[in-house]
Amino acid sequence: MKKAIKILTIILTIILVSMIGFIGIYVQKQNRMENIVKDYDYAMDLKGARIIAIKPEEEIETKIKDAEGNEIEEELTDEEIKEKGYTKEEVNKNAEKLTLENFKQTEEIIIKRLEQLGLDDYNIALNEQSGEIKIEIEENNSTNSIISDLYTTGNFEISDSETEEVLLDNQYIKEAKVGYISETNGTSVCLQIELNSEGRAKLEEITNTYKTVEESEEETATEETSESEESEEASETEETDTAEEAETEETDEETKQKEITMKINDQTIMTTSFDEPIHTGKMQLTVGSASSDAKTINEYAEKALSYATILNNGKLPMDYEVSGNEFIYSEITNQEILYAIIGIAGITAIALMYLIIKYKLHGLLASFSFIGFVSTLLLLIRYANVVISLGTIFAGVIALVINYLILIKILKKKEKNEFVTFFFKAIPIAICSIIFCFMDWIPIASFGMTLFWGVILTLVYNYLVTAPVLSILENKE
Repeated sequence: MKKAIKILTIILTIILVSMIGFIGIYVQKQNRMENIVKDYDYAMDLKGARIIAIKPEEEIETKIKDAEGNEIEEELTDEEIKEKGYTKEEVNKNAEKLTLENFKQTEEIIIKRLEQLGLDDYNIALNEQSGEIKIEIEENNSTNSIISDLYTTGNFEISDSETEEVLLDNQYIKEAKVGYISETNGTSVCLQIELNSEGRAKLEEITNTYKTVEESEEETATEETSESEESEEASETEETDTAEEAETEETDEETKQKEITMKINDQTIMTTSFDEPIHTGKMQLTVGSASSDAKTINEYAEKALSYATILNNGKLPMDYEVSGNEFIYSEITNQEILYAIIGIAGITAIALMYLIIKYKLHGLLASFSFIGFVSTLLLLIRYANVVISLGTIFAGVIALVINYLILIKILKKKEKNEFVTFFFKAIPIAICSIIFCFMDWIPIASFGMTLFWGVILTLVYNYLVTAPVLSILENKE
């Protein structure tokens, strides 16, 4: 009786896991039923991709030249140009930057940005003649913001807010990263910028020069101005009044607060002065405001990551613009995938029927175990963050075949000794699958990950579930 209860318990557990793996767990959420089991993440070869084409931006200017080819600076009408025998031509101001070296540098920077943004599944192609770059990335909620991060020039400047003299730029940045600060009213997201040794010295010089004017200095300046005004008023002449005004203006200039302007991508981030010199070479910029809402914090974090990605990987050698942006569906249709699934399911059903016919009750229990293995593998693929591609499907089929062969060996011998033999046979397969996991091409990497987890699960699952169930039945007989 106890053995029957054990077998029944294991079978019910397998059925429960199978329902979760194949169907999911649905709960009511805002008047709708939602599956709380993690969904599959599909690769571009199955779900399609966004293809973006960018090309060097053309900035056209009109040049007027005389018969000898000298450029004429004055503005002339078309009639005047014709009368004087001049010629007018439109040229691209960025023509000198259109070099193969700049094209390749741009491609390298974009690849670095893609990797820092966490995109593993992408394709990039450079036209070495025109400089046009085509980028193929997966479609998701962040695709549009990712696209803008890829072709943004990435200017970083700290300049004098009045003269606009550039004091510090991209070449002094060592690293930029996202940081979090816990405050009483929530969490603040910040962009932390660390400068190199040369940048550290320049930042210290800048923060010394652009210090906040202290109140005491302002009061002293005001008193000096007031005393000057009183002494000058005693004379009551126009000359004295003029001198007084000049002196007041000079004093105002001396006490006027000097400020810097920080820009990223030509967008002003802040205009400020400094309370004290910065000796560490590190700046911390708050992105958004403190919040306790997770969604808001994530939005600020994405914005900070966007800034960090642009600053970390260098400035593009020229401005780019989008020349194409479209979604391309996968060549493999959903109907074809459905047919493949039906085919695999049909072959599996025939194989399990063979086990039931040949091994009777043992075969029936082994078939239940096989279904439980499939559902467990599906859950493992989801939570191990395996990207579903054609490689994943192929590796999954191999895992099913391996598991089926192990089932037959267990049914024949009805003992666990077979696992020792399989363990040593599986070592080369596991090593190959691990190597595939580190490949840059997603179909191969997903093949390796699926095969690796399939082999591991085959060992663990059959040792802990299949063999014990069959041994219980054997002892019962």
